[in-house]
Amino acid sequence: MRIRNFEDTGLISEYGFKLFLPGIHGGKWYWGCIAGEASPRFRLGKTIPFIEEMVENLSFPQGVCPNVSLLFYAKNLKEIRSLSNKLPGMKYSEVYKVDEYNLVMPRLLVKEDWQLIDEFCNSKKIRYTLINRITQKPKSEKEVRLSRLIWTRGNRQGILSIAPNFNWSIIKNYMHVHLAVVTKIRVKELRRIVKEIGFVGNIASRFKKRYIQIEFDLWGFSDFRVIMHAITKIEGIIVEGCSFAYRNRIYDDWVRDFVQNQI
Repeated sequence: MRIRNFEDTGLISEYGFKLFLPGIHGGKWYWGCIAGEASPRFRLGKTIPFIEEMVENLSFPQGVCPNVSLLFYAKNLKEIRSLSNKLPGMKYSEVYKVDEYNLVMPRLLVKEDWQLIDEFCNSKKIRYTLINRITQKPKSEKEVRLSRLIWTRGNRQGILSIAPNFNWSIIKNYMHVHLAVVTKIRVKELRRIVKEIGFVGNIASRFKKRYIQIEFDLWGFSDFRVIMHAITKIEGIIVEGCSFAYRNRIYDDWVRDFVQNQI
C-alpha cells in the first residue's frame, strides 16, 4: 500500500531498467560514479556509454556539493574521466570506483530470453504489483522464466534490474540532505559523532578533496534545524554548505537498444 501511494502521488513516476553488463559479457568491469558541478547548460547526451542513473541535487552555495551524480558501467575509468570533462555544461567532475568485477564465466542467454526481456521492458503497465508478482509468485511459465532473469536478493544470478524514477519534491515533509563540512576529525570519529546526534546518517566521499559529505534522511524542517544546531556546535567542524535530493532518473534507452540487438 505504501508503494502504491508513492506511485499514485507521483513520487515514483515510472520504472526503468538496468542491465548487469559484467554478468552478460564477463571479464573485468567497473561500476563507477561521476560526481559533478553542472551548470544549467548541462546536457548528458550520449557522450558516456552505459549510464545507469542520474541523481540531481539542489546545492547551496554552488560548488561545495555535487549537484549531479551519474552511475555507470565501464571497462576503463581513465576514459570516463576524460569524457566527463567534455560533457556540455559540466564545470567540474570527479570519477571514482563504486565496485569492480572480474567474471570468468558470463551468463549465456538464448534468443527467447532476450525476447522475453524485450517484451517486459516495453510493457506500458509496469507497476509494483506486477514486479512483486513476477519476482515472488509468478503465475505462468513465462513469468517463471522472467523471474530467473531479474536480479533480486534471492536471485543474484539475474542480469536485469528494475528501479524507480523518484521525484523527491513531491514529499512536503521529507528531504535527503548532504552537509558539506571541512574538518580534520577522522572519518571513524565523525561517524561516532553523527550517530550520537540521533539521526540516520552516513559519511560519503570527499568532494574537491576538501568537503566531506554527511548524509541525512530528515522528516520536516525541525529535524534539519536540530542537526544544523548540533553539527555547528562541534569544535573542529565547519559547515560550508548543503545539498538536497531533487530527483533521480534511470537511463535505459541504451538498455532497450542493447536488448533489441540480441534478438
